Amino acid sequence: MNKLNNNQLVYLLHALAYSSEGTVTKGDVKGSLPKEIKKSANQICDELHKHNLLEFPKRGRISVTKQGVKALVSNLQITDYKFESNKGPKILNTLLYCLQLKDYQDNISAKSSEDMDFDTFVNKFEELYFQERRKQELRGVVVIRSRDIRHSFLEKNHISKDKFETFFSKLKSDEKIFSVTEKNEELIQWVE
Repeated sequence: MNKLNNNQLVYLLHALAYSSEGTVTKGDVKGSLPKEIKKSANQICDELHKHNLLEFPKRGRISVTKQGVKALVSNLQITDYKFESNKGPKILNTLLYCLQLKDYQDNISAKSSEDMDFDTFVNKFEELYFQERRKQELRGVVVIRSRDIRHSFLEKNHISKDKFETFFSKLKSDEKIFSVTEKNEELIQWVE
């Protein structure tokens, strides 16, 4: 579940805000919700639980999962919901907490995507190449497409596409890999 509706977003925010020691009762969350959301609180809770955004660690208590916190943070960035709360600082503090998490996650991913140097790239690329080659050798035919290995590498490593392309071109110019184009497909081979 990537996109939360406004009611789910508000419920998740209140569940996180009113959690003491990581859990809260459904009644406490329901009591803190705006009037228009209260009437469907149980249904919203069940939907969030079904999507693993909430869990029930103890009878009568709920807690927001890590996946739930991630969903909350990402949905707060795109919501059109207008918060009107007279409940005090808990909701505001939780909103600030979520924004700090977002900044922290952005900084980590930006830092890690730009920290990879060429030598690290070569080692990781070579390892991935030979894993793919061993897999294909078991099937009897070895055809390593650059687009497939590019996709796998970007999926498994934190590196920008531009930096990948720069390093990939350098692999070719340094003659660490040999490439040919057949039927509009670039095929590569590690030079041993």
